[in-house]
Amino acid sequence: MPRSCCRFLGFLLIVCAVGLPAGCTPEYEAPPIPLDAFDVEDDFRLEVIASEPLIQDPVAMAFDADGRPWIVEMQGYMRNLEGLGEDQPNGRIVILEDRDGDGRMDHRTVFLDSLVLPRALGFAGDGLLYAEPPNLWYVENRGGRPGPRVLVDSAYAVGGNVEHQPNGLMRALDNWIYSAKSSARYRFLGGRWVKEETEFRGQWGITQDNYGRLFYNDNSNQLQGDLVLPNLLLRNPNHEAGYGTGVQLTDDQRVYPLHATAVNRGYLDGVLDDAGRLRHFTAACGPVIYRGDNFPPEYVGNAFVAEPSANLIKRNLLGEAGARVSARQAYEGREFVASRDEAFRPVNLYNAPDGTLYVVDFYRGIIQHKTYLTPYLTEQIRARSLDTLITGGRIYRLVHQAKTPERPPRLGPLSNPALVPYLAHPNGWLRDTAQRLLVDRQATNATDQLAATAADAAHPLGQIHALWTLEGLNALTPHVLIAAASASHPKVLAAAVHLAERFAQGAQAAEVLALLQDLAAHPDSYVQLQRALTLGRFAGAAGGPALDLLADVARRHDGDSLFHHAILSSLAGKERRFQAHLSRPEDTALAVHALLEVASLAADAASLPSMPEERPPAITEAQWALGRMLYHTHCSSCHHAGGQGIAGLAPPLRASEYVVGPAQRLVLLVLHGMTGPVTVRGRRYAPPEVQPVMPGLKDNPAFTDERLAALLSYVRHAWGNKATVIRPETIATLRARTGHRQDLFTEEELLHLEPEPPR
Repeated sequence: MPRSCCRFLGFLLIVCAVGLPAGCTPEYEAPPIPLDAFDVEDDFRLEVIASEPLIQDPVAMAFDADGRPWIVEMQGYMRNLEGLGEDQPNGRIVILEDRDGDGRMDHRTVFLDSLVLPRALGFAGDGLLYAEPPNLWYVENRGGRPGPRVLVDSAYAVGGNVEHQPNGLMRALDNWIYSAKSSARYRFLGGRWVKEETEFRGQWGITQDNYGRLFYNDNSNQLQGDLVLPNLLLRNPNHEAGYGTGVQLTDDQRVYPLHATAVNRGYLDGVLDDAGRLRHFTAACGPVIYRGDNFPPEYVGNAFVAEPSANLIKRNLLGEAGARVSARQAYEGREFVASRDEAFRPVNLYNAPDGTLYVVDFYRGIIQHKTYLTPYLTEQIRARSLDTLITGGRIYRLVHQAKTPERPPRLGPLSNPALVPYLAHPNGWLRDTAQRLLVDRQATNATDQLAATAADAAHPLGQIHALWTLEGLNALTPHVLIAAASASHPKVLAAAVHLAERFAQGAQAAEVLALLQDLAAHPDSYVQLQRALTLGRFAGAAGGPALDLLADVARRHDGDSLFHHAILSSLAGKERRFQAHLSRPEDTALAVHALLEVASLAADAASLPSMPEERPPAITEAQWALGRMLYHTHCSSCHHAGGQGIAGLAPPLRASEYVVGPAQRLVLLVLHGMTGPVTVRGRRYAPPEVQPVMPGLKDNPAFTDERLAALLSYVRHAWGNKATVIRPETIATLRARTGHRQDLFTEEELLHLEPEPPR
């Protein structure tokens, strides 16, 4: 297919046209921003919505109910190669407005300033949530000015460097607020903020599809996702689901930059091609599932992923096979958007109120944090003068040329009944925002209208949003669920089955269970998967009938591990009862039997009992405190605060051979880093189960021999570990002996090291 390039589009913002109301003259008129460095997919154009000096260093955004973008400005991040100034209160949250109606921002209001490395925001109630590590705050919005502030969570972002802290604050279909790089979710219930455990997800950026499934990524894996709605596989403390969340949706990590790229480990074989261009993702972030109405229909449901180190945006096509989701790249050898401008740093992508796709461009020379900055990249940055590119920032929108974006409606002033029709709008942002407003207002005067929308089979997406809006209002009834389940759309049926759990233990359990029974022969795998996740919840009140239905699901899907985990998740505390229902001769071969037995015994072979930290006499209290601080600041975001590892990131450190084994092996691993599969406690860890690379710390000036010795001695004695103390002299000797080394270690090398030097 032929390729076109965006040409120079002239001025970013223009003065107010003659005939517009008085007072609309822009307060800001931007310099021209040339776009001829961009290669954009045919029939699309890239438009600059805002740029410096109107904004600086944007990293995240959210749209309020009137469609105005609120921007997080993280001005303290890596303004120089040394990373100096990160502790300065120079971050801001600003409101942008397009007052002359031309689609470009022309006014700016500072809502909050004097923030230290702010990183996320999201709207709730009459105000907004925002993250300023380590805290998560809620602040009232009083006409564009901050009102009273409430501390929601003092441990929202504890530990980890700036690249490895929670972010996102996305309100999902199920009315909970989720973050990437986090295992916590939040919701305002009963007049207070509630924090609840959820599955750990991603690194930077989080999104959802039209049915509430969450998608995210980490720097080397462009797209991961959940096959079911959040927490459905997390409900049985006796069983740890091994599949269904954090699923690697594609193994194809290839990227196609337009120029030679400066990346942190470009000196390693295979990272760059012969022309010096990045081969595979190394900084994947900011994913979004497109849910707007400006692009053609074939783009709806596509996954777009940012790669700021290579200055591009990837497009993926999602496909469903049964209850599973997979992704494939839309193009071979090219990208949806790619730039020759090395300062183009797309870090977040968003569905917009006007149905387009918005791009947050950090527009910065340095994006690698100092913790892992290699001498190779430092040299590249200086040679390319990238360290001089600071205080920039752009917001773009991607527009399909066949459809001019319309100014979106202002939902904020609308009454509750007037909001309900937007639940069925083709633009996902409008649907989400209408649901949020109705739930946050506790719009009980709209429940009859919502019930009618939930039964309107002509608009399946409206049905789904209406059901979840009623859930948020605590106004669901069995009658509403049964009416919605008369629809033919499988995702509507699955939503009704999921929400039926609200009645699993009450007087209406038998009535709702009849709905689940009526769907026993439904051909759609996703509907049956949701039945597997739900039926066990009815085993208390409905007893035998629910377990009989669940046994039938187990027989029909005996060879599918996803169904095994779904069944076990729904059966918390009822495993033995279910085993009794699997008593037919033909049930003896069921693959779920072994999982049931393990869950019945409440055994978890993958975990170790919690162990206290014990400081050995050879380590002073100051060294112990320093080691603990360094671990929780730099290591816990991948290895977990309790050392048990985090799925998709890193293996456990508790009882790890690499931690409690020879000191030389641990020191060299941490100094130089490691690549490839690794075996810990007899289990082999390989991508995507863990990151393909653990960066080394030898080039980080913050990790002196003394500080590194404190860190390693701490992990060798935390969580029940027992090993020798590591001395600074040992690290100094090994650092000098291997100072010439540029490559990361492999497991084979580490297991066959030369004898340790004398201590």
